[in-house]
Amino acid sequence: MNAVPHEHGLALLVAHCATFDPDTVTVRERLDDELGPDLAHKLVFALTGGGARGDGRRGLGAGTAFAA
Repeated sequence: MNAVPHEHGLALLVAHCATFDPDTVTVRERLDDELGPDLAHKLVFALTGGGARGDGRRGLGAGTAFAA
């Protein structure tokens, strides 16, 4: 089910793309500056599910759930 009408969602996407500035510093670059490249890499790797799980498999498993 999509709670946002298609036209409105498309308009939001177009507005977002119109504000994209390729010269803007990326989040990763800001993390590198604040934490250093090694710690920033570890943090991003862990947050994106790139780390190994306890059973040796990688990434997030089907049993992983997030709650707001």
